[in-house]
Amino acid sequence: MKLYHVQVEQDGKWFIGRVLDRDGITTQGRSLDELLFMVRDAIELMWNEKSVELELFVPAKAMTTIERRKTAKPGKRGGPMKKGLRAA
Repeated sequence: MKLYHVQVEQDGKWFIGRVLDRDGITTQGRSLDELLFMVRDAIELMWNEKSVELELFVPAKAMTTIERRKTAKPGKRGGPMKKGLRAA
């Protein structure tokens, strides 16, 4: 399984992820879960790699937003998210 490092930025309500290990992938998602899906999808399309592990580098500012969304009421957009920043 290949490990890729992803730099996460936040722009308003969007999370933007850029793969640091190889050039060519920058994508976005409205939630961290959506961003992970988009990064994996882009890696599969661009580099034909299906089983990848992602390690996220998230600035403290974005972490505050993630924590707020984790405590949101279930059923609302941006509701509870999975814990941990390492996605297998």
